[in-house]
Amino acid sequence: MVDWVNVFVSYRVVVLRREEIVQGVLHPELSADAPPVRSFLEEWSDARFVRETPLGTEVTLLRRTVPRVRERWWLHVLLFLLTLLSTTVSGALFGGWEPLRWVPASVGSWELALPAGIFPAQLVPGLHFSLPLLAILLAHELGHYLAARSRGMDVSPPYFIPAPLLSLIGTLGAFIRLRSPMLNRAVLLDVGAAGPIAGFLLAVPLAAAGLRHSTGGTPPYDTPTRFLVPVGGGGEGIWIGSSLLFDALSAWLAPPGEVVVLHPWAVAGWVGFFVTALNLFPLSQLDGGHILFALAGRRQRYAGLAFLAVLLFLGQGWVGWWIWAGLILVIGRGSVAHPPVFDPDYPVGRGRQAVGWACMAILVLTFVRVPFSL
Repeated sequence: MVDWVNVFVSYRVVVLRREEIVQGVLHPELSADAPPVRSFLEEWSDARFVRETPLGTEVTLLRRTVPRVRERWWLHVLLFLLTLLSTTVSGALFGGWEPLRWVPASVGSWELALPAGIFPAQLVPGLHFSLPLLAILLAHELGHYLAARSRGMDVSPPYFIPAPLLSLIGTLGAFIRLRSPMLNRAVLLDVGAAGPIAGFLLAVPLAAAGLRHSTGGTPPYDTPTRFLVPVGGGGEGIWIGSSLLFDALSAWLAPPGEVVVLHPWAVAGWVGFFVTALNLFPLSQLDGGHILFALAGRRQRYAGLAFLAVLLFLGQGWVGWWIWAGLILVIGRGSVAHPPVFDPDYPVGRGRQAVGWACMAILVLTFVRVPFSL
């Protein structure tokens, strides 16, 4: 084992989240490729960062102090299968099918209809919606997961959240758990941007293909928007708003007519855009908060406050923005500011900056002012 004093002029050792971080400046006669330093680095297989500073070559190392958590793969698979079922039910409803058998029930003075069975033949068409949607969500979370693992971080596989009857699309999305501390803003941007970019790149061709297979027409009455998601029979459904990108794809690919009845692939693509935009809000610990903090440091809080004010204003048109703003404040414990990273001075670099600002452009392209109208 190499003595740290023989490698570093000065160093510090910090333990965060059961991981040990060593950061120090190499002796002037040593470089990162010198044999004593290489021998030292071999003991730190998790993550390492090297940069030149006015004080010399700075090295930051990360390794776990305890073994990796043993993943409960059965739970991840179970949640995925339950989410597949709930989103398939929603997809079948969007296609005008009736996949569930309902029975009346009384709860006090309330008369409700509760699901009591599934009609498999009516359920299968819902896969046209659920499989593309889950592919987008999986791509998003795998983007985060692979970016984190490639940088030596301890991270969980995706947890999918089934939400039958609680969500129109049958799910509340998915998430991963980062168990390692965030070392610097470069890693923060890499991990934060990988998910939205991966999901967005899959959502674009799905939305395009879905719009190409959608149907058009002229309604006998005024409609709140141009895009209709059919639910059940009788031509009823949910009217959804449009983003700049969805409008552009529609103008190019959708059939002529004042109304576009969306194919399930188009609905999945639209949801992919919507989820991407939600995650890119520059608030707290959302992906957009990660990215903007990586780009602007502590100035992110001012953009976060301004964006929160925008959401509160837009809540007059769709109350869901007030609910979403409240959830974000709960996640951030009353703050829209992003928490600090271990080494805020590590350079982000122009390439990463371009990726970060591209993500902010994706937010502009996919944001919907009024997502839903009945």
